[in-house]
Amino acid sequence: MQKGGALEELIENIAVQLRLSGQGILLKQNILWVNYGGKVFPKKGAPVDFLGVVKGIPIALECKETTSDRIQFTESHFSEKEKDFLLDFEKAGGKAFLIFAFWKYNSIYVIKHKKFAEYHKKSITNKKAAELGEKIDLNIKRFIKIMES
Repeated sequence: MQKGGALEELIENIAVQLRLSGQGILLKQNILWVNYGGKVFPKKGAPVDFLGVVKGIPIALECKETTSDRIQFTESHFSEKEKDFLLDFEKAGGKAFLIFAFWKYNSIYVIKHKKFAEYHKKSITNKKAAELGEKIDLNIKRFIKIMES
């Protein structure tokens, strides 16, 4: 799926709901993408997709999506820069999450970074994401509850 796809649009919709309800703010981080040899790579910018505060809790979100059966964790798809930032963000007192969308199964999961850090595979499937995380949709109350936990 292309960069800045449907998952990030969904999170941006949640961000609007958070702001309007006065319960938080999420900001999409800008990244400059370059096309090299038919592949798209980040050139510079923020190491995660969203940063914000939900009910006083600093949060960082990294979004990954696919139309296939699994999300690969290659360096070009989930870089060390992203992984390091999520870890450092938690060390600094914030909460970090990964959000995985498997469009083939019409499912989206939020996984706490601490839990994901224990998962040492080269990819993740819809089934494994369901085991590690919690399914979400546009329900803002559910999203807030996960961020607070």
